[in-house]
Amino acid sequence: MKRLPLILLLVMAVLYTLSWQQQGAWLWLHAFSEAAMVGALADWFAVTALFRHPMGLPIPHTAIIARRKNEIGESMARFVAENFLQAEVLEKRLKAHDLAGIVISWLKQTDNRRKLIGNTLSLWSWLMAAVGEQRVRAFATRILQRQSSNIDVAKIAGQALEVMTSKGRHQEVFTQALRFAIVALSENEERIRNRVQHESPWWMPGFVDDKIVGQLLQRIETVLFEMVLDPEHELRQRFDQQLEKLTKDLQTLPEYQLLGERIKKDFMQNDSIQEYLLQLWNDLAARLKLAESDPDSKIHLHMDNLLQGLVVELEADQDMRELLDQWISAAITHIVSENAESISGLISDTVKGWDADTTSRRVELAIGRDLQFIRINGTLVGGLVGVLLLGLNLLVEKFI
Repeated sequence: MKRLPLILLLVMAVLYTLSWQQQGAWLWLHAFSEAAMVGALADWFAVTALFRHPMGLPIPHTAIIARRKNEIGESMARFVAENFLQAEVLEKRLKAHDLAGIVISWLKQTDNRRKLIGNTLSLWSWLMAAVGEQRVRAFATRILQRQSSNIDVAKIAGQALEVMTSKGRHQEVFTQALRFAIVALSENEERIRNRVQHESPWWMPGFVDDKIVGQLLQRIETVLFEMVLDPEHELRQRFDQQLEKLTKDLQTLPEYQLLGERIKKDFMQNDSIQEYLLQLWNDLAARLKLAESDPDSKIHLHMDNLLQGLVVELEADQDMRELLDQWISAAITHIVSENAESISGLISDTVKGWDADTTSRRVELAIGRDLQFIRINGTLVGGLVGVLLLGLNLLVEKFI
């Protein structure tokens, strides 16, 4: 592109030479070519001064980009931060797009789902392989052992139990357990009778065993029904009292703390448990590794069905789509706003790390082609100005 304005300058120089001391129409051509060369040289100097010293001469206020690259990088960073990374700008921009619709359309494509599943499995496979590596495992074990020394297992168990039982949350679970016990008792009644008859003394008549067992099972079933139907049942209250006592004991009694320490120590130092967990981890990592490159694996198919089901449900639920839009928009806005300084700083730091000549060259390659049109326009406009000045000069001479 640099050759075009250079060729045009040479053409003007030839025309200038040919029209030297000529009259008539040549006079106009001489004025045009003379002014055009001035314009071409002036714009060449201006364009070149942006990137380097013209003809290598250290003329003041030249090689501007190379000399001020750090300030330019900071200005670019501020421009991006102030005009693109502000929460108000992002929210307005994101509201103009159906983000949930974009997600749905993307997930509808089979290749996109396979790519997402493959990348997810690849990431998990890498993470599991990394964690399963001996040095990482040894490092993690040391950290766990050090951190676990400050963990009071019994106290944590007591606090967890306290949360689970607060506001009577456990009562519904207890009621379901009682119902399950009633059903299990009913379904296994015959087995219990046979077991009792088998274990009873030989001299005990069978009808006696059957009578005793029948009354016992009936009584147990009655008590269970009463506990299910009566939230204030005495046995329920006793159960709550024992549970409350256990919750406090776990957090206060030394014997429970010692038991927790023993359990923790046995778990951390038990070679059998550690070996079992390692084998389980390695087996899962191997399965993920195989599934990673097999689109027809069960894991792939299950995840693909899950994503397709997600798409169907989102398309049918407009409220959920609107909520998903809000989530995505809020997440993007929060992440970008919180990291705006880091993002813009990346721009300025990157530019600062560039060599001055490299920076100048990169900018020139990016916008230099358009700048060459300035030289071309400068040549032509300069020539027209020369013709205009000649006309004005002749007009003034005519009336003087």
